[in-house]
Amino acid sequence: MDEKDTGFKKINNLFSLENKVSIVTGAYGHLGSSISKGLAAFGSKVILIGRKEEKLKEFVQNTPTLMKKRFEYYTCDVTKKDDFQKVVENVFEKHGKIDVLVNNAYGKQNEKFSELTKNQWNQALEHTLTHYFTCTQLVSPIMLKAKSGSIINIASIYGFLGTDHRIFLDLRNNPPVHYAVSKGGVLQLTKYLATLWADKGVKVNAISPGYFPKKKPNIPERPDYIEEIIRRTPMKRIGKPEDLMGSVIYLASDSSSFVTGQNLIVDGGWSVW
Repeated sequence: MDEKDTGFKKINNLFSLENKVSIVTGAYGHLGSSISKGLAAFGSKVILIGRKEEKLKEFVQNTPTLMKKRFEYYTCDVTKKDDFQKVVENVFEKHGKIDVLVNNAYGKQNEKFSELTKNQWNQALEHTLTHYFTCTQLVSPIMLKAKSGSIINIASIYGFLGTDHRIFLDLRNNPPVHYAVSKGGVLQLTKYLATLWADKGVKVNAISPGYFPKKKPNIPERPDYIEEIIRRTPMKRIGKPEDLMGSVIYLASDSSSFVTGQNLIVDGGWSVW
């Protein structure tokens, strides 16, 4: 094979995740399921993390046979640092490495600002920001020793934009204040760690999804809610979970080898207006 062929082969495999081991928290959720499938489709062994074993089993069972072989799962509440540490130890013992960590898990609480107690505030931050820190703290030594790794933090447009409460009105699904504060914190955590480890082979980036609405039980419908989002989005549609696959694959793979500390916004142009 001559030099030109070698160069073409290298470029052709830029997005390959073959032989990589990826951990995804919140792996079977609305967005996490597509993130997990995307990583597996491009060849990664994907370690699925979630709190409910039946949901993890169901997720694996409902995927194509080839993809099933690339999934492993652990039942774990990532807000419990000691439990997640055991998962990391088991994964490393079995596979000898961890190449990718996707911090995605989120425990939603919808208290109104005026009714939010200090204890609820602290608990909410624990479920939306603190575990990004603790999970990264546990996985990063493995990556730093290997001088290679990619950490991907799922943030939100609410982390850098003000929330337009007019869209939600009576739907009772307004993003709570601690969600916006936490996602803003995720972006700053991303930048801090990116510069800390930039010369040590570990990339740290964030993805900020825009509007990816999902029908929630016991929440009233309002037909103009989706229509309003579509009207205000330059691409004239809402986000689909699979829209995140390409972004995650890009940041997890060698195609983003010179990218760190960045926030990749996937919002159909919402934040550009």
